[in-house]
Amino acid sequence: MDASKAGSVEAALRRSLRAAVCADWPTAETWLERIVEADSTDLDAYHALARLYREQGAIGRAIRMHQNLLMRTDLRREERDDALLELARDFDAGGFSERAAAGYEEVLDTQPRNPEVLARLVKLSRELREFPRGLSLVKRLRRHDRDGADAAEVELLLSQAQSQLDEGDHDGGRGTLKRCLRRYKTCGSAWAMLGQIEVERGKDAKALDAWRRGALADPEMAPTLYPMIEASYSARGKSQDYEKFLKGILQDRPADHGARIALARMLVSRGEAANAIEELSRAIEVEPHHMGLRVELGRQLLASGHEVEAIKAYTGLLDALEQGILVFEELGD
Repeated sequence: MDASKAGSVEAALRRSLRAAVCADWPTAETWLERIVEADSTDLDAYHALARLYREQGAIGRAIRMHQNLLMRTDLRREERDDALLELARDFDAGGFSERAAAGYEEVLDTQPRNPEVLARLVKLSRELREFPRGLSLVKRLRRHDRDGADAAEVELLLSQAQSQLDEGDHDGGRGTLKRCLRRYKTCGSAWAMLGQIEVERGKDAKALDAWRRGALADPEMAPTLYPMIEASYSARGKSQDYEKFLKGILQDRPADHGARIALARMLVSRGEAANAIEELSRAIEVEPHHMGLRVELGRQLLASGHEVEAIKAYTGLLDALEQGILVFEELGD
């Protein structure tokens, strides 16, 4: 490349960089296109332009650029690997899961320890329902990212179980969930699914046991499980045991507001609205910024005919919302 051409390319590079810093993507794109047209051997600019296309949603243009690049015979091995990885990312971003997986697999042949490729393949294996492949890749991913691999394995096993259930393979789904729980005993989603399977098998006692264990092990999932547990106890004529269960949780986890609300609702169903309101009011005194508790208190006050007190409760709720000091938390239905 002669000096004048090199100077033009350098100037275009500076201008594209300035545009990118200012998030002026059309201008950055224009200058990158000029660089690529002037010097097709500048692979950094080539990849930058293709990535810009991808980020702007022009997936087809990015794919064509990388496919054209891979047709060249002058690429070194590492340059070809870079192009393959970029093409896989293009397909991935465009939602072409099968083609993306095939691309990542090709990259994995030469980069068997690439954590990004492993993680993407694990995710795509779940989407494509290639669960055995995904689970084998999780073992390799765990050497580089233990937490990420554990989270991915849970998602894979839950998806595999759901797929088996959808296909009518209840025994297979039950086995997969038990495999999940042997390793991840605190997975509330797995306990919830297992309980549902037990119900369908007519094993109500086992279903209750699964849901109880899920609520005890996973506080975040517990609010979803409390209504199931309550219905199960009620069907068995053991509502007192449900109350005892909730109070046991609150003794161990005083900040479990889902359990507090579940207890209040149970008291209301038993005709003890005053006790429910008192329970919620005491909890709000301890944690006045919790939205779920305040909402439930207002609901129970209204249901009990205490409109004035309910208005006061909701006024306090609105004040807290305006101040932005409320704590939001999933509390179930």
